[in-house]
Amino acid sequence: MSEDETKSVVIKDFFKSSVIINELDEVLRFKPETIIGIDQVSSNALIENNIKDIEDLAKLSVDALPNIKIIPKEILAKWVRIAKVIEKTIREKMKSHKKLLMIGLDNGGKTSILAVIQERFSIIKSLLPTRGVKREKLDFFGYPILSWDLGGQVQYREKLYFNRPELFFTEVDIVLYVVDSQDSDRFPESANYFREVLNALKDLNEHPPVLVILSKSDQDFRTTLSWRDNVSTVKKKFDQIAAEFGNISIDYADTTIYQRETIMHMFSVALKKVSETSEIVENILEDFTHTIQGKAASLISMDGLIFGNFTDSDIDEALLNNTALIMQTLSNFHNSIGLKRESTITLEFPLNGFTIRGEKLFEYSELKIPVYLWVLSENPDLMYEKIDYFKLQVLPLINLFI
Repeated sequence: MSEDETKSVVIKDFFKSSVIINELDEVLRFKPETIIGIDQVSSNALIENNIKDIEDLAKLSVDALPNIKIIPKEILAKWVRIAKVIEKTIREKMKSHKKLLMIGLDNGGKTSILAVIQERFSIIKSLLPTRGVKREKLDFFGYPILSWDLGGQVQYREKLYFNRPELFFTEVDIVLYVVDSQDSDRFPESANYFREVLNALKDLNEHPPVLVILSKSDQDFRTTLSWRDNVSTVKKKFDQIAAEFGNISIDYADTTIYQRETIMHMFSVALKKVSETSEIVENILEDFTHTIQGKAASLISMDGLIFGNFTDSDIDEALLNNTALIMQTLSNFHNSIGLKRESTITLEFPLNGFTIRGEKLFEYSELKIPVYLWVLSENPDLMYEKIDYFKLQVLPLINLFI
């Protein structure tokens, strides 16, 4: 039975027919009257006793119920038990989701990034600023992700997010903080907003990793001195702010909507940060790379997810990953016009004395997405001596990646 079918049978059957459930995380904030059997008068009585929603109702103890005159104890106990069942079911389902909080100033490029990751390119030109909160359940690389795009306008920041931070900043797996790399005039405002976000997380005792995204790092702009100065300024400001909060883990990624691979790489970095197995995958890649005397190795799916990589050189890592993503895009095009997908993809650099080679290992998820091992090496043929052992080690970890 699919998750949607389970939700309709287990969750919706507890609610009145007029109640529409769009997202599971909304349900616990529904008023008591939405549950079958709780009338409006009883619901008002519960609310008057600070039991404002289903989550509050579920927190009550059946053995120590409050005295509410118009509600008999045995009826209240039944409602509490129902609320506890609803809460438990939702919590269990939510565990299989990762909550990515995307936040930053207005016009920073947050919604455009989400549009690119969903391959909804045609809507980018007509996108309007996100008003308030836009929540979406997305399937990134076959994994369920809850994306919260918080509009960056001042009125939402001041009147909504920080007035009730528990609604937005709790149980966050990773924060994606977007900075427009071209808008240097707003860097101080963005830095101040970033500090407010970290402060809200600290007050709620939440400590998710943070990935600062330097958006709009378009190819022509990133070759200029202005881009390098802007990146340096942002990193200096944001590192100083992160240091104020001690245990905040902060990293950076630059993206442009005109090169989808930059956004895919950024999301790969984000997902690796919330994966329980990514460190093990990268340890195996490190051992494999040293064994075959390679310079760099990466494990990348055909839809662009980088499960892990290893190299001693940032240049070699960038060279391998960007080349692999471009070659895989080309392979996908060939496949789309009816050509068979090659199990080995090789690009020779004879003047530079090295080769980049991708070898298909297996497929993952119900979508049967190919996963390739990519190697940058002066002697790539050495990989074949160890590839079967590598495959046996890494396959079970890929199925548990998130």
